[in-house]
Amino acid sequence: MEYQQSDIEVVYRRGDWHSWGDIVQWLERGLSRDQQADNELSEAESRQLLDDFRTLDRQGKRFTDDPARAYRELQSIH
Repeated sequence: MEYQQSDIEVVYRRGDWHSWGDIVQWLERGLSRDQQADNELSEAESRQLLDDFRTLDRQGKRFTDDPARAYRELQSIH
């Protein structure tokens, strides 16, 4: 993984997310404008997060509004 739990916390501070798909869309929009989704995330972190949040969405994992739990879910797919 290219990212840490603190990066997930950055993502969660950037929006009022209600699904993994919401986060995926935000990351896609950011990456389409720049090389990174957010100024606190590197390009590698942004791309890895996008891939991993897409995976959670495709797998139908239950969404959580807790960044620590989201990080554990993301770790579970690696």
